[in-house]
Amino acid sequence: MEINTIVLIVFLLLILILLVRVTSLQAQLNELKRDVERLENGAGVTAQSSLSYSSPSMNSSPPSPNQTDWTELDKELQALAQQGKKIVAIKKAREAKNLSLKDAKDYVESLERL
Repeated sequence: MEINTIVLIVFLLLILILLVRVTSLQAQLNELKRDVERLENGAGVTAQSSLSYSSPSMNSSPPSPNQTDWTELDKELQALAQQGKKIVAIKKAREAKNLSLKDAKDYVESLERL
């Protein structure tokens, strides 16, 4: 093998390693952005937040808010559920509040009943 070929292979391997690392860092950045949005909206960070990097919470569903302290997200989730778009509402709740599927479903259903 020529020296140029070896250098090229090493260079390509380094690029691959850096690409994997950048992808990992981008995923962490996205999780941190969601946490910041939750903090700005007053929802707080849950026990399974990306900041703690822990396992899912122990079956603790979030309390359903009173109508007086609803956030814009709660109003949007309720509207989606009442329009028959419950799956979309559950997906939004999971992403915004970092909930399990069951907890997000229970949360959206509690908003729908109010």
